[in-house]
Amino acid sequence: MTGILYGANKTVVREQLSQRGIIAMQIRVRREPLMRPISDVQVTRFLQELSALYDSGVPLLRILDVQLHSQPKAYFRNVIQTIRMDIERGENLHTALRHHPKIFDNLTCNLIASGEESGKLSEVLNNIAHTQEQSQKIRSQIKTALWYPSFVLVVAALVWLGVLTFVVPVFEGIYRGNGKPLPWLTQVLLSGSKSIREYWLLMVVVVLLIYALARRLGGDLLRNQFDAWRMKIPVVGRLLRLGWHAQFARTLGLLYHAGIPLHRALDIAAQTVSSTTMRRAIESVTQDVLNGHSLSLAMSQYSVFESSLIQRVQIGEESGTLSTMLMQDAMHNEFMLEQGVKRLSSLIEPMLVVVIGLVVAVMVIALYLPILNLGGVV
Repeated sequence: MTGILYGANKTVVREQLSQRGIIAMQIRVRREPLMRPISDVQVTRFLQELSALYDSGVPLLRILDVQLHSQPKAYFRNVIQTIRMDIERGENLHTALRHHPKIFDNLTCNLIASGEESGKLSEVLNNIAHTQEQSQKIRSQIKTALWYPSFVLVVAALVWLGVLTFVVPVFEGIYRGNGKPLPWLTQVLLSGSKSIREYWLLMVVVVLLIYALARRLGGDLLRNQFDAWRMKIPVVGRLLRLGWHAQFARTLGLLYHAGIPLHRALDIAAQTVSSTTMRRAIESVTQDVLNGHSLSLAMSQYSVFESSLIQRVQIGEESGTLSTMLMQDAMHNEFMLEQGVKRLSSLIEPMLVVVIGLVVAVMVIALYLPILNLGGVV
């Protein structure tokens, strides 16, 4: 049997194992990994199986036994084993999950805690699994829309760099023996090629230094600028805003429906939004709510929130159906995002063909124009 236990030292861990009737053969100190060791898909699958089996009346320890033996990843097996041992010694499920913050986020743990307190754990687990699926679907849609053009542009840039480094110098030798003045476009191309070949190391060092200094001295400022820039990108910025609003509305609605106080639900929902601008706006809204303002009034003070969301929140506050209205807004934004991604995908390919075609045409003209001049064609 292997697992992960938390303790001040090896002696404490050995005593915990002894209380469970386990003789420790080996105890190793292990740090939490810097990166998340388990993917979102694996966590969602774990929660889905947990929800389905618990809804069928299977005891929690038995569910963890089943998942322990069906889990292919060794690290996750150790985590599940530890969760099982913590529950076996009397801890609640949400407490056992909180020992692994790199795997189970604050949203999941808080929702499970509310489900255990209210006796609605089965319903909460179903909601968590559905929310995780929707969040992954949104991220997948946005990545699908952006990955293809990013990949094509990176490959095109590498090809352009390769041509400037290895192909252009060959033509430069031909032009040099001619002795005639070169067209300005060719001169620009040759100058760029020469600069890259002679100063490429210096360019790399300068870029890395600027990046390091920016991260150290102006990380927050740069993140805010980048956030504002990507929100203004035509089409893409609109899709990003739809995704952020859908994530925020769904998370807040789920938390509020689970009985978590509004200010606490806002705190947790802010952590799930990747936009720093929107996250700071949510934090300010949280403070306004604590000061006695209604949620809709507080949100109306910040332009980052869509007017449709504010109107739904206001209707929900007046009718006592805030969680329902938030879920409706989330579903509407998710539908709009899906349609927007489809339209963007259909436009990206012809746009890329045009851009890359123009780049290739400029390069060919710049390289062959002096040769055509030599032949008297032009």
